[in-house]
Amino acid sequence: MSRALEYLRASRASEIASLQRLLHTGEQILALSELIHVLQRERGASNIWLCSAGRLFGDELEIRAQEVQQRQQAAINVLPQAVAQPGYSRFCMLIAVALQALESLPALRQQVHGQKCSHAQAMDAFNHIIRTLLNLVFEAADTASEPEISRALIALFSFMQGKELAGQERATGSAGFAAGTFTPMQRQRIQVLIAAQEQSFATFSQFADASNLQRWQAMADAGSQIERLRRIACTDAHCGEDGVLHWFTLLSERLDHMKQIEDALCSTLMHCCERAIAASEQVELQQLAHQEEASFSLYVAGASWLDGQENTLSSSGLAPQLGRSVLSMIGEQAQRLQAQADELATMRAALDERKIIDQAKSWLMQQHGFSEQDAWQALRKSAMNQNKRMLDIAQAVLAVAATLKS
Repeated sequence: MSRALEYLRASRASEIASLQRLLHTGEQILALSELIHVLQRERGASNIWLCSAGRLFGDELEIRAQEVQQRQQAAINVLPQAVAQPGYSRFCMLIAVALQALESLPALRQQVHGQKCSHAQAMDAFNHIIRTLLNLVFEAADTASEPEISRALIALFSFMQGKELAGQERATGSAGFAAGTFTPMQRQRIQVLIAAQEQSFATFSQFADASNLQRWQAMADAGSQIERLRRIACTDAHCGEDGVLHWFTLLSERLDHMKQIEDALCSTLMHCCERAIAASEQVELQQLAHQEEASFSLYVAGASWLDGQENTLSSSGLAPQLGRSVLSMIGEQAQRLQAQADELATMRAALDERKIIDQAKSWLMQQHGFSEQDAWQALRKSAMNQNKRMLDIAQAVLAVAATLKS
C-alpha cells in the first residue's frame, strides 16, 4: 500500500505541475490578447489609409505600429524557452509559425505606407498574422486537462475568435465607406462575418461562466446605429462622407467593450488555475498527513495484534481503518479523474468539430483558391441547402479529399 501512496502522490504532483504550466500559459494568452487587440487597430487604420488614397488616418499608422511593437515585445517576453519539453512539440511549432508571421510586419507596413498594396492584400496579411496568434490560444484550450479550466479556455478562445471576426467586419466596412461604395464581394463578406460572429458567440455562451456571460448579454446587441450602417453596407445605399469615421468609431467602441470582457475572461482563467493548484496542494498536504498516520497506525496495530485481538490486521498487514482510508483516497482520486475525463470528452467534441471544419476550409482554399471566408461561406451554404450540420458537410468534403489523394 505504501507504493500505492507513492504513485497517488506522483499523480497529484504531476497534476500540480500541469496546472502551474497552464497558469503560465494563461499569462501568455493575456499577452497575446493585448497584441491581437492592437494588431486589429493597426489593420483598421491601414485599411482606411489605403481606401481613402492616403487622405485619412496618416497620423494613426505610426501610433498603431508603435503600440504593436510594444505589445509584441511583451508577448515574446512571456513565451516559454525554446528548449525540448515533453508534450510541447506542437505548441513550439505554432509559436514558430506565429513569430515568422510577426516578422513580416515591417515589410507590410512599408507597403501600406507607400500604398504599394491593395486594402484586400493588407487585410489578408493582417488576418494571417492574427490567425497564427489565435492558434496558440486554441492549442491551450485543446490540451487543458481540468474541466473548469477547459471551459474557461474554450469560452475565451470562442470570444477572441468572435472579436476577431468583429474586427474584420470593422476593417471590411471601413474599406467600403472610405471608398464611398461597397463591392458585391464586400457586401457578401460583411454578411458572412456577422453570421460567423453569431456562431462564435453562441459557443462562448455555452461555456462561459455566469458573470462573463452576463457582461456579454448586456452588450450583445450591436445597437441601432451600427445596424443602420450595416444595412447601408449590405445594400450599398448612399452614405455621407463622414460614414467611414462614424462606422470606425462605433465599431471601435464595440471592440473596446469586447476587450474588457476578454480581459475578464483572462482573469477568470487565471483564477481557475490558481484555485485548482490550491486545491491540489491541499490534497497533497492531506496525503502527507495520511502517511504520517500510517507509520503510527502500524505500530499500534502490531501491539494490538500481539495482545491477541481479532480482526486488527488485514491480510496486507495494515490496520483495517488505515486500509479503508488509503483505499478511499485512491477511489476518490479515480472517481474525480473519471468525472473529469467524461466532462472533457464532451468539450473535446466541440473542439474536434472546429478542427474538422477548419481542415475542410483549408482543403477548399487549396483546391479552389477560396479565401478563408469564402470557404466558410461555401460550407455554410451547402449545409443550409442540404439541411445538414456544417460538421456533416465538412466531413463529406474531407472524405472527397481523401478519395482524391488515394
